[in-house]
Amino acid sequence: MRKRLAGIVAALAMGIVPVAAVQAPALASVHVCTAFGENWCIDANSLAAGTAIVNGTGRDIIVQDQGHKSGGLEVYRLVFALDMTKCVGLSANGLAEVRDCSGGDSSFVNWQNDKTGNGTTFWFNTRYPAGDCATSGDQGDFLTSDNIGGDRIFCSGDVKSGDEAQWTPSPSP
Repeated sequence: MRKRLAGIVAALAMGIVPVAAVQAPALASVHVCTAFGENWCIDANSLAAGTAIVNGTGRDIIVQDQGHKSGGLEVYRLVFALDMTKCVGLSANGLAEVRDCSGGDSSFVNWQNDKTGNGTTFWFNTRYPAGDCATSGDQGDFLTSDNIGGDRIFCSGDVKSGDEAQWTPSPSP
């Protein structure tokens, strides 16, 4: 202990300021869940690219602000906290799947945040061509759940009875 103190005193005398290593705070994560009905959360069996995103108990998600707007709405990525290179995105036919975050718009991982007045949000994909959504008779570009455990989350536009398109939490700003 005396040697350590002597070393610190000597360093200060020479004008060297000791630096303490400080770990950066971790980004806060949440479970992104349907606001009504069964309140299922975004879940995936693994974080391998292409893995189906389903209704489940949920994975930790970082709602990451991208620092810009699209169509007047703030843009976010829904990043998996366990592997921050993986995001919630849409496949070519509009089914939610684990995607590589680095693809941005081309990977359909950027989401407009359209907040409601009740503390929930709609997640609209910024670049997904709504007409490509394979959900029968329900073309669109926002994240939707059919409210059945284990079922795949998908794109939709005109929400059918029983479907949930409002999610919590509603991020800030």
